Amino acid sequence: MNMICRKKAMLDRGWSWVVLCSSFVVMALSYGVILSLTVYLEDLKEEFDVGSREAGMITGVSLLFATFISPVASYVCNRFGFRATITSSGLIITVSMILSSFTTTYTQIFCSSALTGFGVSFAYTTCSVIMGFYFRRYYVLANGIVFAGVSTGMFALPILFEYLNSQYTWRQCYRIIAAMCLNISVAGALIAPHPSIDTDQNNPKKGEITQGPDGDNHTINSIEYTAANTNEDKETISLEEQNNELPEVDIHHQKIHEESTDPDVEVQTPENTKTNYIRRLLSYAAHFLNAFCRVFELRLFLKLDFIILFTTMYVLSVGYMGTIIHFVARFEWVGFTPAKSSFLLSLMGIGGIVSRLTHGFLVDRHYITAINLYFLNLILAAAFVFSLTFVSSYLWSQILSFFIGMWMGLFPPLAPVIIKDLVGIKRFNSAFGLTIVSYGLADFTGGFFVGWIYDLTEDYNKSFYLTSACLLCGGLLMLVLIIMNKKKVNRSLKLVNGVSIPLKNEDSE
Repeated sequence: MNMICRKKAMLDRGWSWVVLCSSFVVMALSYGVILSLTVYLEDLKEEFDVGSREAGMITGVSLLFATFISPVASYVCNRFGFRATITSSGLIITVSMILSSFTTTYTQIFCSSALTGFGVSFAYTTCSVIMGFYFRRYYVLANGIVFAGVSTGMFALPILFEYLNSQYTWRQCYRIIAAMCLNISVAGALIAPHPSIDTDQNNPKKGEITQGPDGDNHTINSIEYTAANTNEDKETISLEEQNNELPEVDIHHQKIHEESTDPDVEVQTPENTKTNYIRRLLSYAAHFLNAFCRVFELRLFLKLDFIILFTTMYVLSVGYMGTIIHFVARFEWVGFTPAKSSFLLSLMGIGGIVSRLTHGFLVDRHYITAINLYFLNLILAAAFVFSLTFVSSYLWSQILSFFIGMWMGLFPPLAPVIIKDLVGIKRFNSAFGLTIVSYGLADFTGGFFVGWIYDLTEDYNKSFYLTSACLLCGGLLMLVLIIMNKKKVNRSLKLVNGVSIPLKNEDSE
């Protein structure tokens, strides 16, 4: 009871705000860095003698690993805690950036960029779900502030990287960025263990009941180990149950031996032994597959609404990341200087900061639901990206870049909120990890397809037609999900004495 009271006392106050600030810094120096590395896209094309398609894949593979292995990052986070996961991510990113600075071939920098994405995945996945454990009342606002760290990185880092590029070579710039990324480990060290998160996850006890941030009780089932002063007591781990099974196994084998002496019983042949071995092997494989599906909650793909959400995230992410990866290169193609083009990417970051810091008030005060706001931003982002292809003046490019950043900036922070509302807090971590896989696929293919279209047509406007179309398709799919959820809510209403009372939804517990 004291643990539950202390957990509730930590929500929305105290050290929770320190965790919020630390997560903000981690987002800026992890995901913000790999998005801002597109400033060096032209330098990489010249250094490794590749086209826009291959150069875009360097950033794309970082984004792929940053999101594609998020289920693994979720498992590491559950196993070792928030602090250890983020601290290790800073070390991995630093090492990978140093390795990238010494690469001499395209294959080498491709592999080192994949390692960068591996480290970013640990930071991004942890910071995306951590606010759900430290905040309840201001959860949407806190989540928006954390993701504003990415926009802050997109605003500040391109200008810094462009300045560094004017003073040093891109290899020296990568080493300076590696030193900056060490601050991720420092920020991760400030994330103090939660009284019921890190402690309970790393040292679960049998039958212990914990309470999630939504007030739900969760029973942890695990083997209970008894500790004593003597060695004999330390080895008593359910030995009585094991000993009770041993006689049954011996009797079974003894019975087979006695029956084998009977001439009427068929003797085991090598063919029968091989068949039994194959059956046992298939049984072990089925058991492993069942456990794998249970650990990563793959049963979520049996739900139609989750499949639609997964598809929506993939389609819109192709347009989202395809636009960001080639944003600077597109304006340089128009004729703007590299400094002006980088500043337009910074304006996108400013727009993202504004929207991510303000949308929480709208959702928390119930002026609009998270899923409806997500749909609205998809439609507006598609319209503004499409309008960008008709603009050649720098003033209008600045205005459109700011608003594109506003609309696109809400995609990452609203996604965890929608997923949590869709599957409930019990499956939130696993469902988010699975959904981020779609991000990874889109991040890799988005930059590839946009660069491929440019290499074929030498026209970035046609590439941005593709990104705007993907954003529009994502909005239409989100509309289908809104209609499905509305019908689901209507079906769950039970009329009792003329009053509509919503039935209990097990998935939302």
